[in-house]
Amino acid sequence: MESAELVSLLGKNDAFDTTPQEALEALVKAAEVMCLEDSSQLINQGKSGESIWLLLEGDLDVLVDGDLVNQVSTKGEVVGEISAVSQTPATATVQSKGEVKAMRIPHEALHEVMKSTPELAASMLRSMAKYLGRR
Repeated sequence: MESAELVSLLGKNDAFDTTPQEALEALVKAAEVMCLEDSSQLINQGKSGESIWLLLEGDLDVLVDGDLVNQVSTKGEVVGEISAVSQTPATATVQSKGEVKAMRIPHEALHEVMKSTPELAASMLRSMAKYLGRR
């Protein structure tokens, strides 16, 4: 995928919807697009989140204590933002179901961009609050 397409996809996600174009471009520049095999773990329950992930192709399983609690299959959906932003242990394991293509944004890059982009920080907090309200 081209950088412009990744920026556009990221900007359509609730967690980034008010983020300025330049900040989205900085996140994509710091990111890595990865092709993952079946059952590859993106996030490990109980471990501090090192990255947020943007699903590009495929499906992800979300497991809590080994039990399937959700599936992520929408292109552009983000996982891992709560743990990556708060640097707290992840409440679930997220793993690929079949082959998956995803973009990984390291938490260091996310925090760096958040420092200079209050709109990103506010948008991330709103997204996290919506998620936590559903639990």
